[in-house]
Amino acid sequence: MWQARLGFILVLVGAILLVAAVTDLAREIVVVSLGVILLVIYVATRGYGFLVAGAILTGLGIGIVTASASVPGEWPLLGLGLGFLAIPLVDRLTAPPRRAWWWPLLPGGALTVIGLIGLHPRYALPLALIAVGTVLLLKRDPRRRVPVGPRQAPPHEDPATDQDLPRDTRP
Repeated sequence: MWQARLGFILVLVGAILLVAAVTDLAREIVVVSLGVILLVIYVATRGYGFLVAGAILTGLGIGIVTASASVPGEWPLLGLGLGFLAIPLVDRLTAPPRRAWWWPLLPGGALTVIGLIGLHPRYALPLALIAVGTVLLLKRDPRRRVPVGPRQAPPHEDPATDQDLPRDTRP
């Protein structure tokens, strides 16, 4: 099992180094690479610390890469804020409910607002749609499961009529 995980991480690191060698983004891609590696480790282990570090580094790295592409705006701050906001989103979608799931929303919200202030107006609609979608996903009740197959009636219910059947009253 550890060989498969190590092999996957080595393939991922090799692919990242290859992209860095082929493009001009060698320095900028390092932060994204570390974040993605930590997220892969989170997927393999479900360790919350890997999710926190991986989401923050990946968001910051994407902001750095976007800023290096000469796109006007405060992309590193926005990326860092979105990285923080990704923590509760991924956690709520992949893990059982956690008591303090909301804490990354505070720094993430502040950094995202500061980053949004420095953006060009044409980015406002796509980012607003992403924000609304994220809020809707966070409000989802993780205990509520969508049934996979046909509805199964409890043993005392007639599946044809959805009415209660008389229970067996024998001692």
